[in-house]
Amino acid sequence: MINIFKYLPIKKEEAPKFIVVSLMMLMVLFIYSIQRTVKDTIVVNEMGAELISAIKLYGTLPMAVLIMLIYAKLSSELNKTVVFHILNAFFITYFIVFTFVIRPNISTLHFDFSNVRDNYPYLRFIVQMVENWSYSLYYILAELWGSVMLSLMFWQTANQVFKIDQAKRLYPLFGLVAQIGMIVSGELLRLFSNKTIFKGGWDESIKYINLSTLFAAVTLSILFWILSNVLVPSDIINAETKKRKRKIGFIDGLKHVFTSKYIGLIALLIICYGISINIVEGVWKAQAAVVYTDKQDYARFMANLQTYTGIASMVAMISGSYILSIISWRTAAILTPIAILITGGIFFIFSIYQVEIVDLLPFLILAPIVIAVFIGLLQNILGKATKYAFFDATKEMAYIPLSEELKSKGKAAADVIGGRLGKSGGALIQQFLLIIIPGASLVSLSSSLFSIFLLIMVVWLIAVCVLAREFKKVSKTEG
Repeated sequence: MINIFKYLPIKKEEAPKFIVVSLMMLMVLFIYSIQRTVKDTIVVNEMGAELISAIKLYGTLPMAVLIMLIYAKLSSELNKTVVFHILNAFFITYFIVFTFVIRPNISTLHFDFSNVRDNYPYLRFIVQMVENWSYSLYYILAELWGSVMLSLMFWQTANQVFKIDQAKRLYPLFGLVAQIGMIVSGELLRLFSNKTIFKGGWDESIKYINLSTLFAAVTLSILFWILSNVLVPSDIINAETKKRKRKIGFIDGLKHVFTSKYIGLIALLIICYGISINIVEGVWKAQAAVVYTDKQDYARFMANLQTYTGIASMVAMISGSYILSIISWRTAAILTPIAILITGGIFFIFSIYQVEIVDLLPFLILAPIVIAVFIGLLQNILGKATKYAFFDATKEMAYIPLSEELKSKGKAAADVIGGRLGKSGGALIQQFLLIIIPGASLVSLSSSLFSIFLLIMVVWLIAVCVLAREFKKVSKTEG
């Protein structure tokens, strides 16, 4: 029999844990990917692309803070295994209730505050959010799934059961296996959005989409049960809960976390990523909504993003597993901002000067906005591929040498709040410009957003270099 471990950076005794943890990430990323398309399809087509930044700012950020408070309370009272299952069930329950209870009765459950919108135009985005509360809440929870279940719960579990030397070999491979989830989500979205098969329109499509989400969530909980009850002693996964005899006050915990320079730098990386990608995606999704006005067409286009991102990420992760083992942490961590800077720059240049570019290239047969949409698609694919292969792996490696307290509450603060501040920061910038410039759209604001994007990228590159020095110090201490 061929020993496959001979050709992979996985030791034979690590295989069971590696397989289960990889499948867990696959399920988490499948749900994240499929819900990302669903939430965008709902909001862009029902409310308009400009509402995305409003929901992120006025809805997702406050909800992220609330969930972190709830998480901190739950983690003080319950072990991590129970908290994992509670949070998993919480998110999936709303997706199912929305699909089979709320959406069929949407006309009676939503409000009409058109008079308020007309009398107070500066509050129009907030009013629209409240009017369409179920769409807004769906978007908020779909956004937070990635922050809570992927960035916090999954990676916290992985960091509990693997050491730094294992992380260097295995973390890129986790993502490699997980990209299958993204590819499958893209193909299922394309299937469920096929008008010839699902003739009932978007209402029929979303039922099948969220039934697949329910199946993935149940599978995720089963896999976590296997990991925590069969493969790994429960006192390892629940190390902090078992170890802490005296309860630490939440406020004291937050003070400890937010006064940590190290955690602050990790949070800054996450914030810079969130703002930069949010700025680019805001303009791109606004352009895509013009090209794809039908919900099923829009969902099928975004399904291409999922599939191609998954393929590109797998290629990046195959090389990433090798690259991380031969280069420094700083070099690996700097690859993602460089990739986003280059691809984002090209997208903005074409968006701003698309007419001039078309004049220089008269043989182009596609409309300028169509070309811009496909350049934005390429930017998303390449940016996310390097993010999954290098940004996530290096960020998670940075947590491993820390104390159990910082691994838990520090990670919650940096990942959940930092992630929301990043995306909400980008949303705040967009909302501010949309409000102070009457009649502005995200597309018309491309020049201003490009300048802000470049500034954020400079901050990101500096933060990587500073954190690299800190990581080197704490790694030596652990060793």
